[in-house]
Amino acid sequence: MADRETQESSNASLKLLEMVDTVKSYYPNILTRTYVVPPVHFNRVPYEAVTVPGTNQSALVQLCHVNPKGVIQADFAQQHVLFNLQELGQTRSEVMFVVSELNFKHYLNKKVHQSTTKTLPKPATLPDTARDHGVQGDFDILVIHRHHGILVGEMKSVGWNEASVSDKKVTKVLFKAMEQLDKCEVHARHMVSDVAPGLTVRKALILPYVSGDQLRKVLESNEELQQAVCRTLDAPSVTEAVQLCCCSDHLSDPAAFWEVTGHVMSRLTSWWRHRMACVVDPQLTDQLYLVIVARFVGPATTVSIHWSVSSCFNAKQKVEVRTEGEAVAELSRRLEPLVLTPQQIGLMAKNPALVCLTGPPGTGKTVMMELQGLRWLLEGRDVHVLTTARASTAISIGIAHQLNVMLNQHPHPAHTSGTVCRHQYDFTKAEDVARAVTELSACARDGQLYILMDEANFTVSTAEGQRNRRLLKELADRFPGLHLWAARIGHRDVPSDLVRVELTLPLRSAPVIQRLVQLAREELTHFSQYSNNGVPSPGDGLSVIRLSHHGDAHTGRWPVDCELCGHNVAAELRRLRVGATERMMITSPAPLRYGDVFVLTRSVDLHDHSYNRHGWLRTASHFVLGLRAERLPVCVLGRPDVRHSWERWERDVADVAVGKTDSVTVAYWEHVQGLERPLVVLLPGRRGGRDEGTSEERIVAEDRLMAVSRARSQLIVVEVPR
Repeated sequence: MADRETQESSNASLKLLEMVDTVKSYYPNILTRTYVVPPVHFNRVPYEAVTVPGTNQSALVQLCHVNPKGVIQADFAQQHVLFNLQELGQTRSEVMFVVSELNFKHYLNKKVHQSTTKTLPKPATLPDTARDHGVQGDFDILVIHRHHGILVGEMKSVGWNEASVSDKKVTKVLFKAMEQLDKCEVHARHMVSDVAPGLTVRKALILPYVSGDQLRKVLESNEELQQAVCRTLDAPSVTEAVQLCCCSDHLSDPAAFWEVTGHVMSRLTSWWRHRMACVVDPQLTDQLYLVIVARFVGPATTVSIHWSVSSCFNAKQKVEVRTEGEAVAELSRRLEPLVLTPQQIGLMAKNPALVCLTGPPGTGKTVMMELQGLRWLLEGRDVHVLTTARASTAISIGIAHQLNVMLNQHPHPAHTSGTVCRHQYDFTKAEDVARAVTELSACARDGQLYILMDEANFTVSTAEGQRNRRLLKELADRFPGLHLWAARIGHRDVPSDLVRVELTLPLRSAPVIQRLVQLAREELTHFSQYSNNGVPSPGDGLSVIRLSHHGDAHTGRWPVDCELCGHNVAAELRRLRVGATERMMITSPAPLRYGDVFVLTRSVDLHDHSYNRHGWLRTASHFVLGLRAERLPVCVLGRPDVRHSWERWERDVADVAVGKTDSVTVAYWEHVQGLERPLVVLLPGRRGGRDEGTSEERIVAEDRLMAVSRARSQLIVVEVPR
């Protein structure tokens, strides 16, 4: 029996060491940087499943009135504070883990690891002397620091979105917070008691929407509360107690929480020094730090995230997000379902014949056209998807493909539905307008014609815009039964024959992407601002990853000419586990595919290997060579020339538009207009003579509008020093 117990103990010790190794593989820089777990705070978003009028297609509608105010403010406050703590850690090069909303019952609760963890202290084994505090609860914020020990933080969002908050309300919240902080301290000490008895455990009250002055006033006016707060925080005076609390004074402005200025960082650092960085815990070693981290965020503990309130997500399916790569994949998955606004459902119910949808990127214009096209198909109408410029080729192919996919998903007799027809024209040539009118007229049935045009150019000052307007007028004059839905970003120059419907609520990208796109309006005013209906996005998203095209080892003026930049981008994609064939855990999100990545540039120098008519080889751009040297599958959409025909280019564009191949797409950004991917890499560049005389500010704005907007959840920028 003794031998058996010894063997079991030995096996458990080995398994614990394996857990440490696993966590080191999750977080390669575990001993040198700050990690937030989960890396993105996922919000609870209310949806309602509906059927889109005329299509039998299921969709989700955002509900502005369902989410209780407490849920919205708790999610916002958590996100606000986590972002500030992450910025603090990065700025000060702190070695720590910031763990968000860890439920006590999830600590070392995995049954598959029970043989390894059964002898370790858990909430269920809390000593009787400590059970007065209760065994249920969670850590709002848990900081595990390499040098300073553990910090348990209790967050209260009182005062959120209020001009002022009453002292009485703050007092009530503080009494409850002290009880919860005491409970968190007891549990934190117990959970590490076998490996680090006496480890420094500090407590922090976090009030992101209450000022330090108001907190001081509340404490000075209530002696009982004053004593409770000073006792819990181990503060000798009210002044010291207030200094140990993280208040609104220490954090970024809630209206722009992502702007942690130098002034904000100075105030936040002052709080951090008072509360956490005052004493180094001598018993903490690298190995002990790794062991503690492995217990709290390793494979034996459940790292749960909030579920969106919707029927498209199975609440019984557990998803855990530990790493940045998993966060990017999960956020993209939550932004992918068909989500509409009440305005869009209302438009589908009205079913107008002639419409031009306008609005900034990611507001559902293409989705609306696809749904309208599906309705026409189910009514037995042929749907004609038009391309009148190379820039709209990709999205028109994508729309035609998606229409066929949706049609095949609907049970219906084959002979009762219409067919999808795609037409490719080049309206840089005046003769193509007459050809388009002739060919489309021949397709009309009983005086009716059904057309979809995405990325439509109706700009009066351009030849292409004039020709699109001429096409519309001639078809409208010939066919009173013309049905045409068009979409474009710009809200100006919409033809009078079309009813303009503006969509401004962002649905398809994370707010971190939206904010960058919105900055483009400083130079480009032809598109509208995003609006806000009070419903949160599934998650704000990870900060932009910034690499640099700078240094002796870099070559060329721009990243597209630099092989090292290709290697560096490939390394970043590997870090995010793009192209990985297995999940890190069975409950982890599926990794991003190579096909989920766009690398976009405006540079005219982008090209792949090709032979000219004399058989001479032209090697690919150096950036592409760098990616391929790292064994990444790559598809290049360069500018067609004598070495690369338009026919071959269109085949490549079609493969990208329908996701036929699992390859990283490196493209001139005009060639994937309208398409989107979970992850986009932006390579600054120039279009040769086309950019002569164009200001740097306008070029940056165009890159944001045309390239950054293609990202759903993550952006990587290779920056070029001026």
